Amino acid sequence: MLLAVSQPWFAYAATVFLWGMTLLSRVLYNGLVYGFDYGLFHPDGSLYAFRALLFAGYTQVEAGEVVASWYADHSFKAKYSGPELYFENNPFLWDQYMTRVLYPLLSTPFVMFFGVSGMLVVPSVTYLVVLLVSTNIAVRLGTPIVGWVVALLVTSSTSISRWMFSNITDGLLLLFVSLFVLMISSRRGLEFGNLRIGLLMALISLSAITRFSAFFWFGVAILFLLHKKYLISLLAAMTTVVAHVPIFLRPFSGHVLPGHNDKSLGEKLLIYPLNFIRVTVFELGQLFVLDRILLILLTIAILISLRSIREIPSQLFVISALMLWITGSINGVLGVNFRYQLPLVPVLLYLLVWSLSSFFQKRADRTA
Repeated sequence: MLLAVSQPWFAYAATVFLWGMTLLSRVLYNGLVYGFDYGLFHPDGSLYAFRALLFAGYTQVEAGEVVASWYADHSFKAKYSGPELYFENNPFLWDQYMTRVLYPLLSTPFVMFFGVSGMLVVPSVTYLVVLLVSTNIAVRLGTPIVGWVVALLVTSSTSISRWMFSNITDGLLLLFVSLFVLMISSRRGLEFGNLRIGLLMALISLSAITRFSAFFWFGVAILFLLHKKYLISLLAAMTTVVAHVPIFLRPFSGHVLPGHNDKSLGEKLLIYPLNFIRVTVFELGQLFVLDRILLILLTIAILISLRSIREIPSQLFVISALMLWITGSINGVLGVNFRYQLPLVPVLLYLLVWSLSSFFQKRADRTA
C-alpha cells in the first residue's frame, strides 16, 4: 500500500478523486453561510449566462427571460424581477463585463446542451486542471505523494471550492495562471525562448479577456526583472498594458472603490491606502471565521517564502500575493472571501509542492 501511494498513477488518480468528491459536496451542500452566498450560481454569473445565450443565438429578451427565470429558482441572493437588467443598454454592468468574453464564449456549447447549469462546466474542469498541474509538478520533482497530499489540503478549503465551482470567470483565470506556473516549474525555469515567450504573451492576452488581471501579470514582469530577464520583463509588461487597453477605454472610475462613488478618482487614490488595510483586515478575519484551513496554508506559505526568498516559488508567491491584494482592495468590496486573491492558488500549490518535495529529498539524501 505504501508503495502504491507513492506512485505517479496513484497521485493523479487521488487528485481526480479529491476533485470529484469536492464537486459532489458542492452540488449537495450549497447555500447561505453566515449570510454569504455559497450557492453554485453567483449573482455575477447571471451576466455571463446572458452573454453565453446571446452567443448561442438567443435575442436579448429571450436570454434575459431565461436567466431571470433560472435565478429566481436557483439563486439564494439574486432575485431579479425581469430580464431588462441584463440588456446591453445597462451601462454600469456592460462597461465592466463587456470585455470578459472568453468564459461565456467557451461555455456556449454547454449552455446549448444543459441550459444555464452548463455555465458550471468550464470552472469545474479548470479546477481539475489546476490540481493536476500541481500534481504533475510533484511527480516531476520525484515526490508524487506530495502532489495528492497538497491537493487534499487545498480541496479542503471552503473558500477555494466556493469560487471554483461557481458560474464566474475566476476559475478560468486560474487555468492561465496554472499554465504559467507549469512553464516556470520546468528545468528551464525563467529561461524563455521564442516559443515560451509567445505562450506567455498568449496567456496574458487570454487572461485579459477573461477578467481584469493586469496587476498579477505586472507582478510576473517584476519577477523576470529581478532575475535580470529584461527583455521578457518588458514584453510581459507591454503585453499586459496592450491586452488591458479595451478595459481602460471603458468608463472604469465607478468600479474603483465603488463604495465611494461620491468622490473623484483622485480622492479615491488618496483614501486607497486606508482601504487596503481595511480590506486586508476584513479578509483575514473572514478566513479565520469561515476557512481556517486556507488561512493556515497561507500563513505557512508566507513563512516558507520568507525563509527561502531567493527561490523562484517564494518570490512568485510574495509578489503575486501583494499584487492580488492590491487588486482586491481597489475593488474595495468587503466580504468576497478571497475571491480577488484566487489566482494565488496555483502559486500557493507550486510553493507548497516545491517546499515539501525539497524537504523530503533533503531527508532522503541524509539517510542515503
